[in-house]
Amino acid sequence: MQPSQHPNKNRPLRLAFGNLCDRNWIAGCHYLKNLFVALRTLEQPPEIVLIYWTPPADETYQILAPYVDEQLTFTSVSRPLPIRAASYLARRFDIPTKIDVPMAAFLRQNRVDALLMMNDMGTGFNFPLMVWVADFQHVHLPEMFTPQEIQLRNANLLTVAERATRIILSSQSAKRDFEQFVPQFLDKARVLSFVSQPPEKVYEGDSAWVCEQYHLPERFFYLPNQFWKHKNHKVVIEALAHLRRRLPQITVVCTGNTHDYRTPGYFPELLTTISKAGVRENFVILGMVPHEHIFPLMRQSLAILQPSFFEGWSTTVEETKSIGKRMILSDIDVHREQNPPNALYFDPNDSQSLAEKLIQVYEEAQPGPDLLMEAAARADLPRRTRDFGQTFVDIVRDLV
Repeated sequence: MQPSQHPNKNRPLRLAFGNLCDRNWIAGCHYLKNLFVALRTLEQPPEIVLIYWTPPADETYQILAPYVDEQLTFTSVSRPLPIRAASYLARRFDIPTKIDVPMAAFLRQNRVDALLMMNDMGTGFNFPLMVWVADFQHVHLPEMFTPQEIQLRNANLLTVAERATRIILSSQSAKRDFEQFVPQFLDKARVLSFVSQPPEKVYEGDSAWVCEQYHLPERFFYLPNQFWKHKNHKVVIEALAHLRRRLPQITVVCTGNTHDYRTPGYFPELLTTISKAGVRENFVILGMVPHEHIFPLMRQSLAILQPSFFEGWSTTVEETKSIGKRMILSDIDVHREQNPPNALYFDPNDSQSLAEKLIQVYEEAQPGPDLLMEAAARADLPRRTRDFGQTFVDIVRDLV
């Protein structure tokens, strides 16, 4: 692979990022935002360039605009016919070539040193390319996917592993999955565990206003996950059913997208399960709320729940770690790796175990901010953020 123009030691790295924003998967926006914030904390921060292939069609890109140095829109430029023909034949028959594909030429013209995407850039893309692979969920939970989806994901992962210069993974757990899937490309894998950045004003004021805003009881647990099947809301419903006689006042408040694109009937089925379990008053669904309301809900709750069967690197866990709040977590490898302070773990298939954890925290905790945990989280966040940014820069410098 042809390297980019070697960065001058007297100038910062200049890094390009594909826009990962999507209305249906807002996590892509927040992943880049967290990374950009971390990069800006470094002594010599890189220049951040956001790349679009077409002008942004929705408002999600505005989340990232304040954190980038430049935004560029790529349009394929006309080239002489022999070069276009040679480039086409190389792509069509997978023939290695030193001819710059238009995108690689565009990046070089704009003095970019490396590019981060979530997909490969095709045959002949002779430019330093990092691809973020979010997780291997289809390997662990094949029942959540159709055979066609599994085949497509496997093919895409293999193509990315072959063509990318580096594979960026969010956890050691994902790296082990990558090694099992494509051991021949393990040397390309690098772990970059993101650190969530809470809003600057998160600690201002009394978070109790969310109870009045959303008509919530003073004491509640908070579950901020999308209503996707693998997020395992059912175990929480079953746990609340166990508690109907013992502690019928225990309430779980949920926020998140109620549409599961893979299983459109999942949310209506979940509503039926809630009714049959007799916990409609205990399992409160707020749906999508403004992102700035999520952190006050976290602070005001007794604890945060994360019952998921599978995560690549849980945003819920990272956000909770960054503001300082206790968690009750499904006992899966990546949650142990994330290791939030003072956490309790339960088997994600064991609703009785979760019920006991809910009782324990309900009897120990008070609503509202945990001032000691918040102080510790605030003190440690700058270090964690710099480490996140420096790890990414080290990966890039090793690459270019």
